[in-house]
Amino acid sequence: MISVSENVAAPCDSLPPLGQWSDRQAAHYYRQQHARAVQREQQWNERALAAQRIIAQLLVLVGWCVQQIGSLKGQLTWLKKQQFGRKSEATKADGLAASPGGVVEASGAAGSAEGSEQAVQAAAAEGASQTKRRRGQQPGGKGPKRRRRLHLPEETTQHTLTEAERTCSICGKIRPESGLTEESEEIEWKVCLVRHRHVRHRYGPGCDCPQGRGIRTAPKPAKLIPKGLFAVSFWVEVLLKKFEFQQPLQRTVRELKAHSLEVSPGTLTGGLQKIKEMVQPLAGQFVLHSREGSHWHWDETRWPMFCLPEGKARQNWWFWVVVTPEVTAFLLEPTRSGQVPRDFFPKGTEGIVNVDRYAGYFALLGPDWRIKLAYCWSHQRRDFVNLGEGSARWAVWAGEWVRVMNQLFATNRQRRKAWFQGPTEQFNPLDQEVRRQVQQIRERLDRELASGQLASEPEKILRSLRRHWQGLTVFVDHPHVPMDNNAAERANRAAAVARKNFYGSGSEWSGELACGCFTILATLRQHEICPRRYFQEYLQACARNGGQAPKDLEEFLPWRWSAEKRAAWRTQEHPP
Repeated sequence: MISVSENVAAPCDSLPPLGQWSDRQAAHYYRQQHARAVQREQQWNERALAAQRIIAQLLVLVGWCVQQIGSLKGQLTWLKKQQFGRKSEATKADGLAASPGGVVEASGAAGSAEGSEQAVQAAAAEGASQTKRRRGQQPGGKGPKRRRRLHLPEETTQHTLTEAERTCSICGKIRPESGLTEESEEIEWKVCLVRHRHVRHRYGPGCDCPQGRGIRTAPKPAKLIPKGLFAVSFWVEVLLKKFEFQQPLQRTVRELKAHSLEVSPGTLTGGLQKIKEMVQPLAGQFVLHSREGSHWHWDETRWPMFCLPEGKARQNWWFWVVVTPEVTAFLLEPTRSGQVPRDFFPKGTEGIVNVDRYAGYFALLGPDWRIKLAYCWSHQRRDFVNLGEGSARWAVWAGEWVRVMNQLFATNRQRRKAWFQGPTEQFNPLDQEVRRQVQQIRERLDRELASGQLASEPEKILRSLRRHWQGLTVFVDHPHVPMDNNAAERANRAAAVARKNFYGSGSEWSGELACGCFTILATLRQHEICPRRYFQEYLQACARNGGQAPKDLEEFLPWRWSAEKRAAWRTQEHPP
């Protein structure tokens, strides 16, 4: 007789016929088959559960990839705009962010779809009704009058005809002078280098008096650099080309060579290093004065320093700019930490600082200062602009927020104008309107965040708006404080352009010279003073002092000048 185990293990051909099995063998056989089926079912169930877990993980991965793709698309759109597009964030007349006056009210994220469609239709209808205005002079418009520019020196050239040109070819008579003339003007640009030769006369004794004995020579002319070859006017042009017009020093060398003067870069570098000692004390007075007052604009920008002092592992230093109503000062620091503004302001300083949302300025909120941070609405608005341009899904939603902020900018601009003009009847209505618009923005912000129907990107922007709300609304109670930080942004433009042209500074003294010149030039632009005349007078005073900064710097501090003196220094005293 064959055992059950043998029957199970044996192949089908070796099993006895079914009719020869006993009941016990058959039952045992079918129990084993059922156990195998249950085991297979468990294995398939485990495989199905494992597949479900893998599918769930893949769905999470796909969702993350979709989110990353959307984020990368937004970054790509932003980079394309920075590289090839227009940098301005001014709204277009036919876009979603059409005009500051087109404010669309929406009750939460759920109800904004209908309002968005209406906004799009209205914007399309308005854009269709308007024709695009061409740039430049408009057809039929009255052109500007040509200015005479009488302050420039005048040279007159007489144009006459020769006797042969005045002789008639038929009868041979000569045309007589009529006394009439025709005049026209043109402006020439003459750039020339002059070798100025100083001849000092010597005088012998003229009497037998003790003071009249010996030979007396005319005094030496004052020189900026002892035994130097170049005059003050030469160094003024070098400074202006490098720091006012952001021209690399090597290009200045090539320009001089084009005018038949070969100068080695080392000669100019050595002279600038000596001039740094003369400029730094004056720039220090500008920085000290910038610490005074009660309202400042702050910003920072990268400045490469191709010198690595001990403990400094990177080339990037930072220009911090401080703009006040009277002075614009630059600070060159090897760090971007909040310690820089902490060291700048004396303890106990009280006032308002316009800044962007960089966390380093939070250091000023400690107990040692009574300073309020007024955050920039332009930076906050840029979040919505970038989201609308980088994601078509949120373009309408972001455009609505941009329109609301544009309306607030426009109303507050009118309010500030009325406030600076003095007590007027127009200020109070505009002030109430600004407060009403700010309250509406806050209510809309809370409503959309409470709805819970926003995706991560718009929710992140709104949470940033709520987190900075206290600093963003400082301007409401202080009309003299602007909504943006454009004053500091514009002041940093010269350093940013210079960084693109000559990449920064190659040594620490060169960075200090750049910092001092940027400070002086920005302040001169603030007071509308001619930089060429100012540097000419200051360096001439340094030359009279033996190549050192004057002991009395009061006469070179523009904020202490009278309005008449500032007006007189807006142009060169002696044009070239």
